[in-house]
Amino acid sequence: MKRAALLLAACTAFSSPAFAHPDGVGLAEADATPAATAPPRDKVKLIQAGWLLAVPGEKPLREQTVVIRNDRIQRVDRGFTASVAITDADVEVVDLRDRFVLPGLMDMHVHLAMNSGGEAAFKIRNVADDLEGASAAQRHDVTQLVDAIGNARKTLMAGYTTVRDVGSYGWNSVVLRDAVAAGKFKGPRILTAVSILRPNSGTGPGACSGVESCRTATRRQIDMGADLIKIYSTCSGSQPCGLQGAPPTFLDDELKAIVETAHSRQLRVAAHAHGEEGIRAALRAGVNSIEHGSYTPADAIAMFKKNGTFLVPTLSVQDNIRKDILTAKGPMLAVMQNFLEKHGARMMAAYRAGVKIAAGSDAGVGVHGNNARELELYVLQGMPAADAIKAATVHGAELIGRDKDLGTIETGKIADIIAVGADPIADITALQHVSFVMKDGQVYRNDAATAEKP
Repeated sequence: MKRAALLLAACTAFSSPAFAHPDGVGLAEADATPAATAPPRDKVKLIQAGWLLAVPGEKPLREQTVVIRNDRIQRVDRGFTASVAITDADVEVVDLRDRFVLPGLMDMHVHLAMNSGGEAAFKIRNVADDLEGASAAQRHDVTQLVDAIGNARKTLMAGYTTVRDVGSYGWNSVVLRDAVAAGKFKGPRILTAVSILRPNSGTGPGACSGVESCRTATRRQIDMGADLIKIYSTCSGSQPCGLQGAPPTFLDDELKAIVETAHSRQLRVAAHAHGEEGIRAALRAGVNSIEHGSYTPADAIAMFKKNGTFLVPTLSVQDNIRKDILTAKGPMLAVMQNFLEKHGARMMAAYRAGVKIAAGSDAGVGVHGNNARELELYVLQGMPAADAIKAATVHGAELIGRDKDLGTIETGKIADIIAVGADPIADITALQHVSFVMKDGQVYRNDAATAEKP
């Protein structure tokens, strides 16, 4: 109140005759504000699409124009709308009349800070509380950020405009998410889980043991800026605690504590789960998605559907296994064979039963920028290409709770749009050759326009 009184007194003093202009003109008249300038004009882009798949799952349309005002889709016109039709904005025509246009793709399972190094590169170490340990952790975090910046750009250029980074180390994924959102780096829209929660009595990132410890660890990720929570309901598929018949890694009360804590802050929970019991335990706890689901048992399908839980299959990991199995020996050979035999088949059983599939490639274990290989593998397993595309658009948007803004090309939605040179419903591999990328109404890639420049 005292500060407010002083400010008021100062304002009153400056308006008194003692502070009049020497020529007898009051300050208000002498320093009159010039006439207000006109507000900046809107930016409109007219995407003239030869073929438009506005809503994956529906029939594509011929010769449509997507009208984008600033960062949102204003409407979709039949035919090719000319720039003269828009008089209240600065207009740019984007000629995609020879291409197939569809919503930006979404990958629900990536590790941007990893570089196809597999489990060894992703092993999270417990850092000692001494100076040497802290310094090593900071160096590791910064190194991963540098890698993640490049991988984010590759991902965006491949047509993926939204991703979930489901587990990193330290702060790098949070910093990258915010930097991309601020326009400092090129990359997709990022939702991050920060560190993965895992049952461990140590002090490393994400470690927790017991109900209260797991609640605290969940809140720690939220405080660091997590958009979702990721848990290990089983170990890696290459470890004994990740095999088909292995018990879950967390106890039921620990899992429930994590899910309840996350949901109390309106964050969703993704559960890394390969083995049957780990999948069942995660579903009982109420997770929002099962990641991998390699050995999804038939009796778990009812729980998937009752809870509205998504399956994020990450079939792309099979490419690594097909390569590694050539030199595998002993028990590991049988593990790999079992994985290749069961994973795709059980995913398709869940899909045919009505479980929603959200596409996730596990890029980082796989190759960044090759994310659409995941969709090809769905089709090779028997999923129609139209549904594979839906898994990477509509279902991805639903999983992250952004279906009002993302996933389709409709009035009012954010302008995330890509284009390819052929019909991906006829040939899903067309999505591995993206030639146009728009995110938030901004063009990041247009190969045809680049080719036309001298």
